[in-house]
Amino acid sequence: MLAFSAKNVTQRNALYRLAAGGAVLLGLFLILGAHGHVVAIWPMVIDESIVIPRRLLLMLPGVMLIGTAVLNILLCKPLWQERGYALNVTLAGNLIAMSYLVYLMIRGVPNHPVGAFLTLEMSYVILLVGIRADLVWPATTKTPGETGTGNPPILTRNQK
Repeated sequence: MLAFSAKNVTQRNALYRLAAGGAVLLGLFLILGAHGHVVAIWPMVIDESIVIPRRLLLMLPGVMLIGTAVLNILLCKPLWQERGYALNVTLAGNLIAMSYLVYLMIRGVPNHPVGAFLTLEMSYVILLVGIRADLVWPATTKTPGETGTGNPPILTRNQK
């Protein structure tokens, strides 16, 4: 006799692992985007004729991108381990970043790839919302004879 039954084995939700891998990948893309943004604005940031509040506003998109990237990368291991707090914090941080990118998209920033980063953020947020809504992948299936009630399966006329 086996020491355990196959029915007692709990199936882990692979969406958490997908979210952890997506966090690393999205984090890398966001770091690249933040680097590109800083390179593009750096001449204006070091220009003495531009006032300090304007310089800070110029750095805000880069700070948002790098902050979200660091958050995603730091929380990828707890996401892999299916920690609830990691899911909530990652979802909140990415919702803030996505909202800011939506604002930039509506405002209209010419010659900037805001749409590409918004697409990446939105797809990741959809994945996190799905996990938060208790979606499970792969879906748990029952064997054909298992009804889940403990009663024997009901046979139809064709199965008798």
